[in-house]
Amino acid sequence: MSLGIRPSRPDDLPIAAGIRSRVFPYEISAVEAFSWRAERTPEQARFRMFVAELGGRVVGYSTAMLTWDSTRRDQGQIVVMVDPDHRRAGVGGALADAAEDHLRTAGATVLQGGGPISEADGFARRRGYERASTSRHQELDLTGLPTLPPVPAGVELRPMADYADDPRIPHTLDEAVSADEPSDIPIDAMPYDTWLDLCWHEPRLDHDLSVVFLVDGRPAGIVALQSDRRTRLVSAMTGTLREYRGRGFAKYAKAVALHRARERGFRLAYTANDETNAPMLAINTWLGYRHHTTEAHYALVL
Repeated sequence: MSLGIRPSRPDDLPIAAGIRSRVFPYEISAVEAFSWRAERTPEQARFRMFVAELGGRVVGYSTAMLTWDSTRRDQGQIVVMVDPDHRRAGVGGALADAAEDHLRTAGATVLQGGGPISEADGFARRRGYERASTSRHQELDLTGLPTLPPVPAGVELRPMADYADDPRIPHTLDEAVSADEPSDIPIDAMPYDTWLDLCWHEPRLDHDLSVVFLVDGRPAGIVALQSDRRTRLVSAMTGTLREYRGRGFAKYAKAVALHRARERGFRLAYTANDETNAPMLAINTWLGYRHHTTEAHYALVL
């Protein structure tokens, strides 16, 4: 069968989401999230998506975009996904070629990509990428949650849904705690209107399960959860403002959020942390998360 690479069409998105779910079972790969992201990514990102066809069937996809929200505007991000049943047939290489060529034309001088070490390491290194960092993906059976810890003094939890009419407080918290997240690329503060469109309205963000926690009436941190609205959760962010760290607030808030999710019928929760993020890894270990997959992040200087 001949292999063909072409730009994606809207009717390719359900297939692409299905492929991603097979490769990354610890994510929520909703079709709505695929189309929503493609439609809303800022034009300066030069976002493109390509698919691979074998015998008229889509068996993989790649995406390419410039890192538009960083001071390093020369950074390109590449994603390559191939259906596990069609690997080692040149599909991944052809998809990567298309994405890399687009980013070269767009002006990128460094390319960033990642994936499970067991699957991505050899592929990335053969193409000249070097490992930059690693992250730990973990899974939690919510039936095994520990008993809630004592309520820290002065803490109040509010569902993010309480801020639906004016989400500026979640925006301020998200921007502050995200700036301290370990990252291979420096990330700029996101303008409120852009954050509103790309983060607050993300189809998977569950405003009812996500929480803002206050200390003595002042916003101190957030627990943001994505869900499939049925049984599965993914942690999008857990963070505390610097002046409130080290006092157990994030541990308590995330534990409460997960207990509430279990009460509403959710069964599995996933999270990911950079291997250097010791405080959050400790919280997740206490909550009962178990290692699922280690991902590596790679960089290629063009």
